[in-house]
Amino acid sequence: MPVIEDFNLSNKTRYVLWEITENYEKLSSGIELDLNSEKLLYQKKSEIHKKQFLAVKNILKYLSIDERSLNYDDSGRLFLKSGSKISITHSGYYAGVIISDNEVGIDLEMINDKALKVKNKFLETELNYPIKLNTETALVYWNIKESIFKALEIQGIDFKKNILALPLDINTANCKSWYINNDDIYSFETYFRISKNYTLAYVIKN
Repeated sequence: MPVIEDFNLSNKTRYVLWEITENYEKLSSGIELDLNSEKLLYQKKSEIHKKQFLAVKNILKYLSIDERSLNYDDSGRLFLKSGSKISITHSGYYAGVIISDNEVGIDLEMINDKALKVKNKFLETELNYPIKLNTETALVYWNIKESIFKALEIQGIDFKKNILALPLDINTANCKSWYINNDDIYSFETYFRISKNYTLAYVIKN
């Protein structure tokens, strides 16, 4: 089973990362999809997107989450009928899920220089730090901000103005981050990972 990471971050929060090494038939075997999930799978245009969708379903099965306990909002975002918070991510041949009693978000991106090229569109204060941005650190900041966006589900978030992340501590693989909008201020436990293939971050709302 290609679960490459499985962490109980606390008694309330668990994170699982899956590397997609299987073919479509292997991923789909043993997975029961309801009509809504079958429709969403059918709408995926490419094989890799179908595999990513099925990998997430495999993670949910691995976590003993019944398909009947899942639902999707109007934007296609997954949520649990039990009230537990869940966030998913997938990019390339990886898929991840984080589940918690608190609001959580997770984001993974395959290594590429897109975030570095458009850093001025989503970074502001972070550009003033003494540590020079490179491909990986720019992606991590994107991961963090995207994770906070997923955790809060607030429309109209400005990544530059509303989300702040302090300098990355490469040794401990964490930093502090906040959502700030007038009197609304939320802090997050923030963790990240830099791999040779991808960067990843997940956040837990305090």
